[in-house]
Amino acid sequence: MKRFSRHFFILLLLPLLLCSDVFAAKKDFKGLFGSYRREKFTENEGGAGELGVDLMFSTLIPVTSIIQSQQTSGGDFANLNYATYFNLEGGLHYSLTYHWLLFAHVGYYSYDTRKKTDISPANQPTFHQFEMTTIPMLLGVKYRFTTSDIVPYLGLGLGASIVNQRAFYDSSTQNSVRNLTVPTGEVTGGFEFYFAPKAGIRLEVAAYYMQIPTATFYPGATTPGSTTNLPGTPAFQFSANLWSVRYASGLFFIF
Repeated sequence: MKRFSRHFFILLLLPLLLCSDVFAAKKDFKGLFGSYRREKFTENEGGAGELGVDLMFSTLIPVTSIIQSQQTSGGDFANLNYATYFNLEGGLHYSLTYHWLLFAHVGYYSYDTRKKTDISPANQPTFHQFEMTTIPMLLGVKYRFTTSDIVPYLGLGLGASIVNQRAFYDSSTQNSVRNLTVPTGEVTGGFEFYFAPKAGIRLEVAAYYMQIPTATFYPGATTPGSTTNLPGTPAFQFSANLWSVRYASGLFFIF
């Protein structure tokens, strides 16, 4: 009876064993969940003669001084350190070959900072403030190193920026405004990550340069060349030749 039960149990399991062997062979012995590795997540369909669009958010991190102030006449100029940048960029790129691309991009960057004065009249809080907006327009070239779904690249861009700078005070009508058009350049590198054959995410970092001339604003100066501050209103010194680290991320599409 025991031998019959054992044989009967084996006969019941035999179809299941055969089916599982066939199923395992069909799945290349990797179980119910299929392959654990994929050779390529998304096909990169980039090629020569294609036009693309970039939509990016970016941040400039200054590595040189942008604006300095002088609290008292004859004193030292010191950096205004607390500031913010809010940046948007849009661009086009055209592939001469797969590896070589021409690009053009335009952006809008805004920067502002302020500092409490140490010489406020009548002990009232007084801030001296600075704002800057920049619209860069650059043309350049990039080289893409691979043809997979993750593509590193390097590039160089040159152009010009429309720059507006304003130094002012919260308790005075004194102010200085500069409107400039200055040479601008960047050396950039980054990665493209394809999530679709002709679309992906771009991550980019660059050394960014704007050739801005220096100037000094002495509030209350009544004669050219005067270096006397109006009481309670620090002087400003606009820094020259601004260097920043630019970080950008966003989407790109190829048509």
